[in-house]
Amino acid sequence: MSDLTVRPLVAADVPMLLDMLRELAAFAGDLAAMTAQRADLDEALAEVPPRFRGLIAEDGSGVVGYVSYTIDYSIWTGGDFIRVDDVYVRERARGRGIGRQLMRALADIGVSQAMRVRWEMASDNVDARRLYAGIGAAPEDKTIWRWPVTAMESFLDRSEPPPSAAEGAVLSEAGRGLPGEDGFILVLRREKD
Repeated sequence: MSDLTVRPLVAADVPMLLDMLRELAAFAGDLAAMTAQRADLDEALAEVPPRFRGLIAEDGSGVVGYVSYTIDYSIWTGGDFIRVDDVYVRERARGRGIGRQLMRALADIGVSQAMRVRWEMASDNVDARRLYAGIGAAPEDKTIWRWPVTAMESFLDRSEPPPSAAEGAVLSEAGRGLPGEDGFILVLRREKD
């Protein structure tokens, strides 16, 4: 393991990151869900601050894994936290503690910036569960709900009335809300007198 290096993701890593994203999607049996293109990731990484960040693990044979994350805000704690998107180690490098080293590097970031870290995982991922328990993380029992744009469009196209609003409030954007990351955000605004 002495030849392992963990470093921040840089723009030149995006093609390799896309390769590993596809490997992870195939491993998870959901290749069709991985629709990101290079231009999407290049643009997101170039924003200030970047829309996502990552750490890359390399050994003498090349890149062997990554962790990707975003910095999000919690209204419950009133502060920022790290939301892990993926932790992935290539099959040829598994079982060597690389996931643990990626999480150690992420912990360094979290501690240095006083941010907790959270993530989600498939409940049947025994190896991930073992890794996370071994670093002192604890699971929370929550159910994740996803609302695809097509399902929201169907919901909005139903004949039921829009949500009630305070007197004088109107739906913005012709009742369709503002485009959000995974769909629409319904926004109510008051008409000016």
